[in-house]
Amino acid sequence: MNTPTDPTEPPSPNRTGELIESIYRIALEPQTYDSFMGHWDEFILGQISKLNTLQAEADTLDAAFDNAEITKHFSIAMQLLEQAGRPEPETEAPTARRNIPQLVFDRSGLLVWHNNAARSVFDIKPSATLDNFDLSDTHRKQLISLFAGKMLARTLLVRISPSEGGKPLPMAFQLSASSHNEQLFTGTQVRQTWPEKTGKLLENGFGLSASEIDICELLIQGQSLAEIAETRESALGTVRTQMKKILSKTDSSGQVELVNLLHSTMRLAEQEATTSVPAAKIPDRVLNIHLKDRLMPVETFGDPNGTPVIFFHGMLDGNMMTKELRTLLHDRGFHLLSPVRPSFGTAQPDNSGPIGSAPARFAHDIGTLMKEIGAKRPIFLGHMAGAVYAYAAAAELGDQVRGLLSVSGGIPITSASQFASMSVRQRVVALTARYTPRILPFVIRAGINQLDNDGERQFLNSLYQNSPFDMRTLADLEIRDIVLSGYHFTIAQGHRAFEIDSYHVVRDWSPILSESHHQIELLHGVGDPVVSIASVEAFKDRLSNRARLTTFDDTGQLVLYEKPKEVVAALERLREL
Repeated sequence: MNTPTDPTEPPSPNRTGELIESIYRIALEPQTYDSFMGHWDEFILGQISKLNTLQAEADTLDAAFDNAEITKHFSIAMQLLEQAGRPEPETEAPTARRNIPQLVFDRSGLLVWHNNAARSVFDIKPSATLDNFDLSDTHRKQLISLFAGKMLARTLLVRISPSEGGKPLPMAFQLSASSHNEQLFTGTQVRQTWPEKTGKLLENGFGLSASEIDICELLIQGQSLAEIAETRESALGTVRTQMKKILSKTDSSGQVELVNLLHSTMRLAEQEATTSVPAAKIPDRVLNIHLKDRLMPVETFGDPNGTPVIFFHGMLDGNMMTKELRTLLHDRGFHLLSPVRPSFGTAQPDNSGPIGSAPARFAHDIGTLMKEIGAKRPIFLGHMAGAVYAYAAAAELGDQVRGLLSVSGGIPITSASQFASMSVRQRVVALTARYTPRILPFVIRAGINQLDNDGERQFLNSLYQNSPFDMRTLADLEIRDIVLSGYHFTIAQGHRAFEIDSYHVVRDWSPILSESHHQIELLHGVGDPVVSIASVEAFKDRLSNRARLTTFDDTGQLVLYEKPKEVVAALERLREL
């Protein structure tokens, strides 16, 4: 832990050296990200305090950032990170379904979901369709027939070639059990690898030793007894003796019967070690909205004939919903439309304007969505940082919008005290975005490096270490999976999505509020580690009679997942307007 120093004093050579060292260490040791953030927090606070002392009026520290050496090191380290690239998923690991390529298509052949393993193997691009995959004409026609409901078979086995060539992968497609309002089809690679639990099943069921289990694994790989002996550096006679013991213990008449038994055991082991695609990850339906220069994926949940609710996701949460919330939306007659904002997930980037106009441009996209699907007077639901975009869209679309619900939503930054109330991780990112935006890409890219290198738990704990309510909520495995998936949803295409959102959430966007007159429901946890309840109460007072604030004493930032009934109740109040 870093020892606090007087931020008004210039950083000592030792502390500057520690910061520089931490910058470079990230490229080699991704899990040192927290150490770097501590050093950078101390440094940037010192710089800000220095400007305040000088009564500087510069909007950012960039103009006054006189430490060229530090800037140079950030630039070099960023180059190292980009040159190293992002690691490939370990697709050969047999024990986790997330490392086996999985694809989910809708009936039209649009790819609506895929895991990281599939993205790596097939080099999946935004808005991919079945036409983008390399498979034979026969298999393509069979899949189209399956999607159209014209095949009697419930499961179809096809072979799809990896993007970089090599042996085609066998993929089994079937109707997903997770979909109900729209038919979705899941394809999963069929593997002949040796699941880790196979050995334990053979040990418990037949009393095989570790050496005998190793021989069984090599036999499944197609090796002869002589090859097994060479691989194990054993005498052929020894291997033959061990094979006789294996046949005896498993009551197999010969190697053919033994292989059949091993295949059955492998299938059983894989069923224990893996799960199907979680229901929360698959929307009921995915629409593709045609914009001027790109397509916008829109994931939908709930009753397709219900009151439309347009969901604005934040910068780290994504569009996934808990099973309870999805059920409530359907039962209470709400149709949740969740557009994927540019550069998030599989959505194409929007390069039509500067970063500062992103909310206004997305508001135009929402107008196109409403027109294309005929959504009349929808409710806007802004979640966390997505609230900025919800308010901007409401201001743009005026009376076409019924009302606005903000759940753990961001508010305009009108005072430096709002930064001080944040937990360390959020404060460092916010201060960097606000005062030294040139450094922000590195800070975000280094965080991505931590996530890419099995740092999910560490990243999660750093975000919520000062929020015991949220840590309690994250003990729910469904919610934990949703939150972690949201991180990967944000960084799927790199750091750009996070960079754009960070720019907006740390600024005073109060003028947007004066451009609309909608009724606003605010739901906020008293223990929110990012947006303090005091600042939300002050925000509500500024809105006067337009806003109603509901607070939760036992909740932090994760209100949407922990309080689904209260979220739907707020939607029902807005529906009555």
